[in-house]
Amino acid sequence: MDVNQKVGTVLIVDDDDQVRHTLRRLLTRQGIESILEASDGSEAIYVAAKCQPDVVVLDAAMPYMSGGLAAPFIRKQAPEAKIIAFSGQLETKPAWADAFLVKGAETLLEVLMEVMAEPVVS
Repeated sequence: MDVNQKVGTVLIVDDDDQVRHTLRRLLTRQGIESILEASDGSEAIYVAAKCQPDVVVLDAAMPYMSGGLAAPFIRKQAPEAKIIAFSGQLETKPAWADAFLVKGAETLLEVLMEVMAEPVVS
């Protein structure tokens, strides 16, 4: 299956440059070509409004504006986007996310496919 047919644009939001770089490489290897980045929640809101991503991989804990604070604004700016909470601190999916992934897990592509198959949380 061509991943780009289900996942057009992915926005990676994390305050750690290395994490964003690693996710970008992983997604690129899987054939996803349109990958955007933001380093905090406020930047993510701006990028989401401008670029309308299909999926947002959103770090839950960031300085300036956490994923939990940014998620409702991202949903208003890009209502069709699926949000994946991405955290090393959370143990379960937060209410603001469509899916949850623990940092360090190697199943991001599987989660992306599962999330794209489900309706958006309102």
